[in-house]
Amino acid sequence: MTNLRFLSLKGCNKLRTLTLDSSSVSSSSPLGTLEHLEFLDLDGVSLDTIPDDVGLSKSKLRYLDLSCPTVTSLSSLFFKDISNLKELFFLGCTSLKSLPPSFATLFNLKTFSLSESQLMFLPTETFQHMPKLCDLTLINNRSLRALPELAGHACLKSFTLSGSPITHLSLHTCRSLETVCFHDLAELVELDLSATAIKEFPVSISELHRLKRLHLLALPQLRRIPWHELKHIPEVLNLDQCELAGSRIHLTDSRLFSSFKDEALQKFVEEGGPLHSFHISISSCNKGNEIKNKDIGFIYQFHHKKPSCYKNIPLIASTFDHQFVQSPHFNRHVEISSPERYPTGLEGIFEVTESLSMWDDAFVSCLTDLHYRFPELKECRIRRCHHMDSIFKANAAYQGNKLQIIWAFDLQKMTKILKFQPVYFVTLEFEALKHVHLEKCPRLESIFPGNMVLSSLETLTVLHCGNLRSIFYYLEVEDTYQFPRLHTIQLYELPQLLHLCKKQSVPLQM
Repeated sequence: MTNLRFLSLKGCNKLRTLTLDSSSVSSSSPLGTLEHLEFLDLDGVSLDTIPDDVGLSKSKLRYLDLSCPTVTSLSSLFFKDISNLKELFFLGCTSLKSLPPSFATLFNLKTFSLSESQLMFLPTETFQHMPKLCDLTLINNRSLRALPELAGHACLKSFTLSGSPITHLSLHTCRSLETVCFHDLAELVELDLSATAIKEFPVSISELHRLKRLHLLALPQLRRIPWHELKHIPEVLNLDQCELAGSRIHLTDSRLFSSFKDEALQKFVEEGGPLHSFHISISSCNKGNEIKNKDIGFIYQFHHKKPSCYKNIPLIASTFDHQFVQSPHFNRHVEISSPERYPTGLEGIFEVTESLSMWDDAFVSCLTDLHYRFPELKECRIRRCHHMDSIFKANAAYQGNKLQIIWAFDLQKMTKILKFQPVYFVTLEFEALKHVHLEKCPRLESIFPGNMVLSSLETLTVLHCGNLRSIFYYLEVEDTYQFPRLHTIQLYELPQLLHLCKKQSVPLQM
């Protein structure tokens, strides 16, 4: 039998000794002579102890299953001579209380499974000494309160953890990690899956009801979040496809929110819900900074090198910009910058968005195309979106009842901020709009339709819009338009401005 390579004793649950003489107290066994053994399965064997020589001179052993329910421990040097082991299993080891220090010498181990043991800890730095470990499964080890360092493990691809009283877990920068599964972790309060290779948000995480902080930063391969299947979202959710620090939710693919609607909206955004307050950023990881730096350079050259008869214009414009109202704090903010594609999938998010910023976008021609209502929108800031010809389109659904701030800068194609069609000739109640700032929009012709109620307007600033001819358009009725709260008007370098409204007979009262 010295040439034996495969040995399975699986299910021999009455086998209690591996020695030749059952009455002997010697710890030696016939397995000690099997130097060519590659596969050994002792699953279910009722051994109180594993003979020391089971691991002796086993340099060729690749597979070892020690799922023996009655084994309590192993000798300190048990794993010393089986350093080429690839797969190791301790399943249903209800009596196992410890693993020897030599366990950390399994440098070539790829798969390790441990379940239902009494272990309170694993040997220190275990996983740092297992650089080839790909598959790690730890199930129902009810006394296991902490794990050796796993963060930064280069080869780990699959990790399952359940039934342990662990409170904090970091798999940060496990860059090969694609699959995780978590269940019955009643004490877990913080989980870090940043800089991993996860492609789909693990639904099992939503079952961890005590989880308070979840870090999902630098996940460029993340493609799907099934919001409608999630049961719980932690109080702090850091989700970022690009960076290891930054926005609270930062994605390159807006389609991750495609399922965020209906039940998910009600469950997570309602008062006190985990997404009652959020900051979502949709952008390219690199393109945005490149475009922004390029544009900043262009603006610098324009202001400092182009001859002008108005040499103080940059200073005055800068002064105006600083005078513009500071953005108040809104609970739900979406930021879109230099996206890699048309930002689809955000319809549900836009149902509850209070503040929207967009810059360096080359796809969107009008915000109303993204969502037809924006029922909660209070602030809108647009910058360098050169495909945009209007910010909103007036329709039967969009009324802008809560909009307070409109800020637009360098929109090369925009002709009106609100495109109005006569078929929708109704009074537009923009009763909350307080501040409007428009700058460097060279094709802007006019600003407001005449049937737009602006009873709360406080400041109106229009700078460097060379084609602007009137402030109001489509005045179809004789009436007086009142602006009881308007206290500041700044109209600067508007060489084509002829009148405030196309119908001169309509008086404006301020």
